[in-house]
Amino acid sequence: VWGTSAMRTQGEDIAEILALLGCRPVWDDASRRVTGFEVVPLEELGRPRIDVTVRISGFFRDAFPHVVGLIDDAVRAVAERDEPADRNFVKAHADEDTAEHGDRRRATARVFGSKPGAYGAGLLPLIDARNWRSDADLAEV
Repeated sequence: VWGTSAMRTQGEDIAEILALLGCRPVWDDASRRVTGFEVVPLEELGRPRIDVTVRISGFFRDAFPHVVGLIDDAVRAVAERDEPADRNFVKAHADEDTAEHGDRRRATARVFGSKPGAYGAGLLPLIDARNWRSDADLAEV
């Protein structure tokens, strides 16, 4: 998710993420801003919840930390629903990951980006330095 794109489209990317998770935004009528989300019941949703991962740009991270938190909260709320695994892929994958390593917080991580103060994937300096031998070396970055 790119910050400038999110501004230009007024958050269409975020709306799509929430929709795939089976959530809808909660709006503050006075400010016309999204203040939260609600999880749509499966019966109303009429389809399974889709597991998503989100790659955010450094600018998005810096400009919209509240939106990053909103997405993270939505993922965690959906993962904790008492729903069948074949109708909630977020829960299914989080449960499987938790069983493997025991860390529920890690199992529900779906938003990824550069560390604070860093921008981009960090590959360009490595490529320019020619300090790699295989794709595996690049994957370590």
